[in-house]
Amino acid sequence: MKIAIAQTEIHFEEQADNLARAEQFLSQAADSGADAVFFPEMSFTGFTMHTALAASLGKTAYADMQRLASFHDIAVGFGWVNCTPETAYENHYTVLGKQGNILSDYVKIHPFSYGDEEKYYRNGNQIVSGVLCGMPFSTLICYDLRFPEVFRLAAKKAALLIVPANWLSRRSAHWDLLLRARAIENQVYVLGVNCVGTQETHHFVGSSCLVNPEGETLVQCGSEEQLALVDLENDVDTFRKQFPTYRDAKLSLYAKWYQNKA
Repeated sequence: MKIAIAQTEIHFEEQADNLARAEQFLSQAADSGADAVFFPEMSFTGFTMHTALAASLGKTAYADMQRLASFHDIAVGFGWVNCTPETAYENHYTVLGKQGNILSDYVKIHPFSYGDEEKYYRNGNQIVSGVLCGMPFSTLICYDLRFPEVFRLAAKKAALLIVPANWLSRRSAHWDLLLRARAIENQVYVLGVNCVGTQETHHFVGSSCLVNPEGETLVQCGSEEQLALVDLENDVDTFRKQFPTYRDAKLSLYAKWYQNKA
């Protein structure tokens, strides 16, 4: 499977402009033979706490991505904001198939409390999995990267863990280290998709990458807006058989310890 990383510079809350540029990235990815293209968290608004605005824009973005996926015959992952019937706002990341069909729709489990995200967005409570070109995957979002438990559980089904983000440049070393750690400890591929540029007073450095189960970086983006292409093998089972550490995890025991602590 060939995947494309769309490391974009998100213009804060300027969705029309961001969508127009995303269409260019998507078209370029399709012309390059990519099976899927992935955008950062909150792909077309940036990391906004203006929930009502983001949710109203999210409906348009979702419809546009469905149309573009089908038109270009390419799967696409993108972040958007949804408003539920009970007027709760959620930070979503959706992966659509090549016909615009839903492969997975994930709600961020860990809103970024340090940035007050939990005051505006309701947390998700489910790990979601899907299958892309025969490869099982799950998505987790940005701050989720700091919580290894959800990655351990997602890796029970997934061979690829996708982590879209708006990750700040001042903690870029954490981004690089944690992506590699999550790949190594779970023996899976981890795809980190970050943005670049400045949103209000916040600067984002990029450094999007794909890490294999050995912790080797297969593609590494810099600090500029770019589209990066990489081939991905569905060989996680081979890695796990050759050095079977993941199978030795004692998940039921860990769960028992957590319950006892509570």
